[in-house]
Amino acid sequence: MPELSETLVRFLEARIEEDEIVARFVQRESPTNDVVFATWATPFFSDPDRMVLAIDYQRVLGECAAKRRIIDAYLEVRDHGSPHYTAAADYMESVLFELAAVHSTHPDYRSEWAP
Repeated sequence: MPELSETLVRFLEARIEEDEIVARFVQRESPTNDVVFATWATPFFSDPDRMVLAIDYQRVLGECAAKRRIIDAYLEVRDHGSPHYTAAADYMESVLFELAAVHSTHPDYRSEWAP
């Protein structure tokens, strides 16, 4: 795996995992699907960055799963080895750059990933 794409994939997987941890915590701790209660009843009430994840944890978990499928599809075409897949891999890598751009203020984000 080329170093750039390996680092990009690891970066995205780490951000996905961070979101999943918060969403799963809320899912476990909240006795209801009521968004207001789920947010209030967790330690994220006073943490605006994580409160957004807590508000709609079901959607967050769905988005995390979708992002993992996108990464898996990218890895499949990138590792296929056929020249016919090169263009698809390049295009899908640009999608990963877009996903990473959401986290451009994260200390591990690299400027060469900017779309």
